[in-house]
Amino acid sequence: MSNILIIIEHQNGILNPDSFGLLNAGIQLSRSIGADIHVSIIGQNLDTLSQEVSIKGVHTIHTTPANQPYNHDLYIPIITSLHAELNPIFTLSLHTSTGTDYAPAISSLLDIPLLPDITRFDYTEQIEAVCEMYSSKLCVKISSTSPAILTIRPGSWSNDHSPGDVIINPFVHVIDEKSFNFKVKKHEESPPGEIDISEADLLLSVGRGIGEESNLELIFSTAESIGATVSSSRPIVDRGWLPKDRQVGQSGKKVSPSIYLAVGISGAVQHLAGIKDSQVIISINKDPLAPIFDISHYGIVGDLFEILPALAKEFS
Repeated sequence: MSNILIIIEHQNGILNPDSFGLLNAGIQLSRSIGADIHVSIIGQNLDTLSQEVSIKGVHTIHTTPANQPYNHDLYIPIITSLHAELNPIFTLSLHTSTGTDYAPAISSLLDIPLLPDITRFDYTEQIEAVCEMYSSKLCVKISSTSPAILTIRPGSWSNDHSPGDVIINPFVHVIDEKSFNFKVKKHEESPPGEIDISEADLLLSVGRGIGEESNLELIFSTAESIGATVSSSRPIVDRGWLPKDRQVGQSGKKVSPSIYLAVGISGAVQHLAGIKDSQVIISINKDPLAPIFDISHYGIVGDLFEILPALAKEFS
């Protein structure tokens, strides 16, 4: 039986929820090639993390304890050692600051291809993976033989999962901290935001089309009426009207809600890169040529100050 190795991401023992999307990407691939899913968890809180990722479709979880935060020199020898034992066809990690730190190093050490920032793939005799470049203006298909390493873009696969009966295997690896080239002396969390727009199922997002900051009152009242979370494009944050944690786009957060309602947003390419994984995009804009209409499932050409009150009334 062939194997696929998946590296789970967590921060000090707290699971990155995008790890479920990563697992689902691996499970999809395993069904195409008839492979077992092996999961590696390195660090702290291993019992709890193992329970969380014991989902249907996973065969074995390999746990390696370490009493410190993520460290490049910690992950590299553990993953390469586990890779040598399992000989996986593919190794998957998240395309995050952590995954993009160790994945290229492992690719180089093992002399195998690296396919970065993957949003979808197909497999026949070899893998054909798609990644996006130039602020999502260009899709590139990369073909590769196996073995290979893939970093998966967060949000590209569903986080839905069901509990499974998974084998837990302690993976013993002697850690020589004296050989580390650097140490993580301190880890500081970013100040918590008021909300996490990446978790919202319905987003009402506002752009410079609202004109004045005082018009945000209409946005928030409409959002309350329809049960939405308020987000925004970059110009609203740059003007100081909303905090940074509300910003959607390449320099903000990538979101994948069931419904993304864009109000007064023209649709700069940097913004479109952050919303393309939304299930349904609905746009309201006075300009019929606004770029956001190009990727919208439904569009309304009109005055948002007339449309939003009518929308709120329907839900009241």
